[in-house]
Amino acid sequence: MKISDINIKIISDSRGKDTLEAELKSEDFSAKASAPAGKSIGTHEAFVLEPKLALKKFEEIKTKILSNEFESQENFDNFLIELDGTPSTSSGQAPSTSSGQAPSTSSGQAPSTSSGQAKSNLGGNLILSLSLAFARLKAKNERLELFNYISHQSLVVGRKSKNLLRPIFNVINGGAHATHRESKLEIQEFQVIPEVDDFNIAFSLGKIFYRKLGNYLKDKFGSENVFLGDEAGYSAPFKNNEEAIECLAEIIEKYKYPLKIGLDIAAAQFYRDGFYIVDGKKYSAEELKNYYLKLIETYNILSIEDPFNEEDFSSFALLTTELYGTNAEQCGKLVIADDLTTTNIERLKIAINKKSGNAILIKPNQIGTLTETLKVIKFAYENNWQAIVSHRSGETLDDFIADLAIGVGAWGIKAGAPAKPERLAKYERVLTIQNANIKM
Repeated sequence: MKISDINIKIISDSRGKDTLEAELKSEDFSAKASAPAGKSIGTHEAFVLEPKLALKKFEEIKTKILSNEFESQENFDNFLIELDGTPSTSSGQAPSTSSGQAPSTSSGQAPSTSSGQAKSNLGGNLILSLSLAFARLKAKNERLELFNYISHQSLVVGRKSKNLLRPIFNVINGGAHATHRESKLEIQEFQVIPEVDDFNIAFSLGKIFYRKLGNYLKDKFGSENVFLGDEAGYSAPFKNNEEAIECLAEIIEKYKYPLKIGLDIAAAQFYRDGFYIVDGKKYSAEELKNYYLKLIETYNILSIEDPFNEEDFSSFALLTTELYGTNAEQCGKLVIADDLTTTNIERLKIAINKKSGNAILIKPNQIGTLTETLKVIKFAYENNWQAIVSHRSGETLDDFIADLAIGVGAWGIKAGAPAKPERLAKYERVLTIQNANIKM
């Protein structure tokens, strides 16, 4: 496919920060895609180039892209990677991001997999916006729905096609995503996950629960003390993490909703000098593991994400084994790696080898291209891990991840609370696909 023109512009994400949108054109079609940005950023993620600098970098490579013809997604993505010329895996020495925040670092228990900052020349954000826009353009050129185009990529052979896609609603925002100044929540996301076999019903259930929770929290804290966090979940002056979990559990029990609780711990955010600071107390990794086990047993928690520091493969493995024994891939619950693996196949290989979980969170902007993202998912499936496709806290109206989740047969999709346009766009795209009954 020959690209006839490319334009890159700066747009605002859901946090009001600058991000990039790419538009690619061929003779008959055009397609756009934008790059989201995280606030809680794993050390090993691809580098985010300041958008104004990314525009200058783009002008340096635009002619090179337009002068070539690309046979496939992999061909195009590899071309961008070669133009960038930096390692595909970060050393963990992360420069500051466009938001002015440096990704958190911590003492490592596993060696970094290469030297240099991944995609630090062109920026993972510039490369991703081009990669995803190319996918949309190529899908149009081949007269395919985007999710079908993704499904047809040979890289996703062996996908878990029988997975029932579950929405994972982040209904209480803590940690880096909290907006209430008096929130004492270290845990970053308090989620509800419907246990129904229809996405329409699951989405409706999520919206109903979200409204019930809003009213519950306003009665509990007062309307003036209930805000929306970065991902549209509620933020309020919770005094500790268990108080937030209890709120979810009480509503679920009262109305007998078919919902389970999930937690995104994002433990790297409260890891200090070899210890974890939770509810004002200092925990060792062993003590924190026991804390989680108590919560999981008490509240029948379905999934737990990033329970330890982003280098602590061993503690991930100990928790996984203690919860599920030696057959973690066969159990119904999930220990999810996000900051631990950052959608990077080399990090995932370590996690699988050490049995550090049974599921990986997939965020395309962590690695920078669709091709690399699909390779990670394929490798996860080949090793009996699940994949959950996820948004970022700084989102746009781009709904690409909905097609990605369906195209690869993901276990679930995380797109925040069922509120705010940039979150709803993803869930509603899933509904559009499923309600149209479009064949894979």
